[in-house]
Amino acid sequence: MRELMEKNNGQTFFFYVLLAVFFLRLGLAAWLPMTGDEAYFIVWGKNLDYGYYDHTPFVGWLLAALLTVSDAAWWLRLPSVLLPIAISYGIYRILLSRLPQVAAWSALAYLVAPVNLINVLITTDTPLIFFSFLSAWFFYLALYVSESKRDFLLAGLFLGLAFFSKYFAVLLGFSYGLYIVLFHRDKKNLVGLGLILLMVAPFVGLNLLWNYNHCWNNILFNLFNRTAGADDPLISLMKYVGMLIYLFSPVLIYFLVKNKAVIKQQWLEKSNRLYLWLAFFPLILFLVILFRKEVGLHWVFSFYPFAFIALASVLSVKQWRWTFHFMWVLSLVHVLALSSIMLLPVETFENKKEAVENLIFGKYPEEVLAKLKPYEKSYTFATISYGMSSVASYYSREHFIVFDRASFHAREDERLTDYKKLNGKNILIFKRTALNLDKLSKYFASSKRESFKIREATFELLIGNKFNYDLYREEVLKSINKDFYSIPDWLPVGQCEFKSKYGFE
Repeated sequence: MRELMEKNNGQTFFFYVLLAVFFLRLGLAAWLPMTGDEAYFIVWGKNLDYGYYDHTPFVGWLLAALLTVSDAAWWLRLPSVLLPIAISYGIYRILLSRLPQVAAWSALAYLVAPVNLINVLITTDTPLIFFSFLSAWFFYLALYVSESKRDFLLAGLFLGLAFFSKYFAVLLGFSYGLYIVLFHRDKKNLVGLGLILLMVAPFVGLNLLWNYNHCWNNILFNLFNRTAGADDPLISLMKYVGMLIYLFSPVLIYFLVKNKAVIKQQWLEKSNRLYLWLAFFPLILFLVILFRKEVGLHWVFSFYPFAFIALASVLSVKQWRWTFHFMWVLSLVHVLALSSIMLLPVETFENKKEAVENLIFGKYPEEVLAKLKPYEKSYTFATISYGMSSVASYYSREHFIVFDRASFHAREDERLTDYKKLNGKNILIFKRTALNLDKLSKYFASSKRESFKIREATFELLIGNKFNYDLYREEVLKSINKDFYSIPDWLPVGQCEFKSKYGFE
């Protein structure tokens, strides 16, 4: 094994690890239950559009294409399974010509980091990371290799696709602009920046058009409704530092501190400066933001690969090997912990009722949903959670509407459901706990409560007959309109289906 690891600077070993990681991730993708976020994006794929309530649409398009073949979890997650393998290979190819001794080890350290080894979920971050990486690669080529307008155009095209995956791409574009203004402010590169903006403009324009005709949902959600503030500044800072230590590992951070003089030297070399900038400028910006808004782990994902390119020449071969070994051992601990949760008897969690219910619904969704079969011809199925409705819809292949207010995000169902058409109809509300069900009975002429048990978990039903739309509009839809559809006066409005559908124009 040691000879294999040392042969060709670890290049042969690199490809064996790529293959092993692929099969491990494919197994996890087939085994793990579908999450609420993933199932929500599958709803997008089944209702194709050029925009959605809370994000730009690319992951919906990707899932729509995959759904034409199969809705198996491993198949729908295949892009996510392949993503870190493709990025790792990209890191390897970028470094191979300049730093052949460490190219494989830097790429492997990225590949086996816990967030890359075990995260097989298909989300908006999947295409964002891929297109951001491609965009930065062509931006690098345009500045330091080809100096070609074509590469600037390709950097802009992939930046536009990243923007159509998630709004975080705006930060990557801002990093490009600031980098050129600060370090490459000549006519050729300023023209190149203009070409990037030219390629991004159609994506921005299409997104604005969708918002104009859809109540400005994206803008309201991302700038106004997502109001989760930060914790105490000291706690926020500690969380952020802990997150970075987790992402980069104590071993890598120790080597960076030990080799800090080398980092200064790398900054002076233009070809290394770009990836240092793309990796660490966003991290510094997040450090400022965190005092006003909570910074999540996923915020860093699209900038994370750049660090392994930027720092490749900072660490020696031996230090990269140590980093790789620490990363895969840490990831193995994660895999074992995840496997334990899935394989341990449910009785292990008997004192945690909600955990048991979530686990049972995740592991045995078909058994749970089979209990609803007797009602399917006479009732519209509903939950009071966007995540649960999406997961139930995925496993049952029947649409579960979202009843009541639910959360401030993932409100795509408000476009798919027309409560006016449900007036006088029967609705069955399915929930994992009994909380909040009794208060919903007033929206029906008559209702009854039932429960059923699957293994160690009890699930609750509110069986409502003759839905009272007028009362529901007055007490629920009106408050939703006030809280989530209050469009500022300075925004021009083309159409707003929610307002026109329920008479709130």
